[in-house]
Amino acid sequence: MKIGRVFPDLLTPLTTAASVEEGLRRALVRLVGLTGAAGGALLFRPPREAPLVVTAGAGRLALRRWLATAAAAPVRGVRLERAALPGGRGGRAAVLRAALVTPGRPVGTLVLVGPPQALGRGTLARGFPGELGQALEQVWRLHRRALRMSVLNEIMRLMVSSQSLDDVFRAFAEGAARLVRFDSIGVSLLDAERREFEIVDVVARTLPLGAARDVRMPVDGTLLAEVAAGGAPVRVDDVLRGRVPEASRRAFAEHGWRAVALVPLVAGGGGFGAVTLAAARPGAFDDTDVEVVAELARPLASAIEQRRLLEESRRRTDELAALYTTSQLITARLDVASVLDRISRSVTGLIGATGCGIGLLDAARTRLEHAAAHGFRSEEWRDLSMPVGEGLMGRAAQTGSAIRVDDVRTDPRSARRDVDEREGIRSMLCVPLAVGGAVIGVISAFSTRPGFFSAHHERVLEAFAEQAGIAIQNARLFEESVRRARETRALLEAGRAVTASLEVSRTIRVIMEEARSVLGADSCGLSTLEPGTDELVSVASLDLPPEMVSRIRLRVGEGIGGRAVLERRPVQSRDLPADPRVKYPQLPQASGFRSMLAAPLRVGERAIGAISVFRHDVHEFSPGEEELLLALADQAAIALEHARLYTALEGMVAERTRELDAEKRFVEVVLETLPLGVFVLDAALTVVRANREGARALACDPAARCSVARMLPAERAAPVEAFLRGAFETRQVATIEQELVIAGEAKMFRLTVAPFESAAAAVTHAVLLVEDVTRAKRLERQMLLTERLTTAGRLAAGVAHELNNPLATIAGCAESLQGRLREGGLAARPELADFPHYLGLIEEEAYRCKEITGSLLQFVREPGSRRAPTDVNALLQKAVELLSHQSRFAESHFVTELDPALPPVTLNEGQLRQVFLGLASNGLEAMEGRGTLTLRTRVVRGELEVEF
Repeated sequence: MKIGRVFPDLLTPLTTAASVEEGLRRALVRLVGLTGAAGGALLFRPPREAPLVVTAGAGRLALRRWLATAAAAPVRGVRLERAALPGGRGGRAAVLRAALVTPGRPVGTLVLVGPPQALGRGTLARGFPGELGQALEQVWRLHRRALRMSVLNEIMRLMVSSQSLDDVFRAFAEGAARLVRFDSIGVSLLDAERREFEIVDVVARTLPLGAARDVRMPVDGTLLAEVAAGGAPVRVDDVLRGRVPEASRRAFAEHGWRAVALVPLVAGGGGFGAVTLAAARPGAFDDTDVEVVAELARPLASAIEQRRLLEESRRRTDELAALYTTSQLITARLDVASVLDRISRSVTGLIGATGCGIGLLDAARTRLEHAAAHGFRSEEWRDLSMPVGEGLMGRAAQTGSAIRVDDVRTDPRSARRDVDEREGIRSMLCVPLAVGGAVIGVISAFSTRPGFFSAHHERVLEAFAEQAGIAIQNARLFEESVRRARETRALLEAGRAVTASLEVSRTIRVIMEEARSVLGADSCGLSTLEPGTDELVSVASLDLPPEMVSRIRLRVGEGIGGRAVLERRPVQSRDLPADPRVKYPQLPQASGFRSMLAAPLRVGERAIGAISVFRHDVHEFSPGEEELLLALADQAAIALEHARLYTALEGMVAERTRELDAEKRFVEVVLETLPLGVFVLDAALTVVRANREGARALACDPAARCSVARMLPAERAAPVEAFLRGAFETRQVATIEQELVIAGEAKMFRLTVAPFESAAAAVTHAVLLVEDVTRAKRLERQMLLTERLTTAGRLAAGVAHELNNPLATIAGCAESLQGRLREGGLAARPELADFPHYLGLIEEEAYRCKEITGSLLQFVREPGSRRAPTDVNALLQKAVELLSHQSRFAESHFVTELDPALPPVTLNEGQLRQVFLGLASNGLEAMEGRGTLTLRTRVVRGELEVEF
């Protein structure tokens, strides 16, 4: 069948496929099926691209290769041939080849193979090859346009993203490579300030882990200058033959590039660079390539400008942050080293420098000494020292103006190029540090890239240097104040050591340590004048061994220390080995000391010794250091004088201490042996201390700190606490008596509280005296009873005395009547027979009553003070006899177990009789007059015992 009417169906696979090659394959498969061919090949030649070849219906590899070769062979019009196919079975197949052309050029070849009956000259319509060629050309253009839009979209996406500029360069290079054939691509960025441009090798930046091979060149006399001036692309087909500036010709020829194309980068109404394409083949680029790259360059320029603005914003933010940090340094209490370190680190972050160094003028203002550095590689840069006026830093310090160098290798003012080479320094920016119009140093920022620093960097660093200079000056002032505070603190510590301790060795050591610390010395020693010899003897040292210290002896006026004592002022030696005044030259050699300062120890108008500080370096001590050591020496002199006074008074203090200790022990013994309980109470009524008698009386632990309420019965705690609190409030001594049950036994206690006298608003402590008066109360009751008995006895004595007369009369009358009855015959009368008996009873009972009254008189009679041998058993029986006649003891029984071998005892009978009577009466009263009272006497271990 003829192919013509179905042409629109062939275009559908071409326009819907994902790629041109896939569209060609689908269209060929459809064409082979429509023509009845066994197979075929389709070749398409894109403009300035490699040909595309597809096959269909050819299962064997040899046949596919044959078809591809047939399609690549030149052909004009439509040709029908017979040929033996590879792998065929002896027959010759029909081969139809048709040239696909457009009005401008041939675009490809169509090859169909099959049986002769299926293929003929009329298989393809007359205009079909041209139409198919034009369709293929149009599809190719549409595909390229879609690819260009895809690349543009990717670059636009990256432009608004947060990805880095290298990512944008990578996407641009990859997209350009898909649209244009080139060997190298780069981006040239103008530096209008230096009239230079930086060539960014985009291909190098797209390589994994590759270093950016970026270079800088002058812009004048280059193709980039023409692009920047004209604002239009420039294409050169052959740099060796065309009109090309010599600088650009030489640069391209060095890399072997023949064809180049430059497309300007324009953003914000101005050009700032160009995209450069290069190829080794002459005429490698056409207008379409330039158009494609120009279209891609527009979003690239926007992305570069956007990131430049972003970087500029970030840089300005960092600059403001660094300047703010510097302002903080101005008011911060920092030491100079910390301030310098922070300033050097801030500079690298502020302007992006590789490193930074800060040089400060020495005291003579003749040299710059590096005081801080950051980002350096060698210690030579860290410790760099430069005379004022020499090198870039020295000239900046001399002129007071900033110096910016794009390449130190070519600048004749550069010095110490060996150090620059080791550090890799290419560009440098030196800005003077000034305070109040006077230069104090130089900030030197360096970079390993040539031409890194711009005028903007210079302005920023100058503004930063103004703040940094103030910060350094403030830090110096602060450090000076710290030094003075340290000196004051050293003097304070020395004074505190003098007043806080009388141990002279400890005090002297504290003073020496403070002197070593505050003066920055390496050692310190002290010497005193020896009594008798008047020689200066070393008595203490912080570092020298004791055996060396003991051998150092100087006369007044000898050596550095002897001169200080003689002249009564500080004396120093800047270099001991070279000082002829040194008495012991072997001492500096052995110890390594190079410099020394000695100050006299003054007491009134005389010097008693010297204090010396030593350093391992050659050092000239300042007047301030001399004054400070002299002040410490005065403190040491006071300590030694105190020690002397202390030694003189030590014996007196020791003696007085022994006396006080004896008195203290005596008071403690008295308190512990007092028969009274003593408690010390605080305001909360808590026992602070108690003696043994108090603990025994209230049955508590003397070491326990507890409240008074816990030691008392619950029912008695409240009134006792009220009594004690009242004493605290009134501040007066008070006494009460309370009956308390302690350990199950009822006892009577007398409580006396005495608050401590104090000037405070409230009484804080009081003494509580606890006296057990149980026995005294009992004796008191017994004395009352005894007094009653005495009174009753006196009454009874009076009664007995009055009864003795009637009883004597009764007894005499009875005796007279008995005599009358014996006279005459009255006795024989029967009615009087009982009279003698009755009269005898009357007389006997009368005498018996008289004996009772006599015994009563004897008991109540005053015992007196006479002592005589007495029978104790008889005395007890008389007491029992007297008590048995009392009606209140009528129901009582008396049992006596008396030792008959009891010897007479010399005593006051009357007093002992009252004792026996009282004890027996108490016992009978305790039994309520109804019990049995047993009385025993015996001798035990030579002592007489009487038991009731």
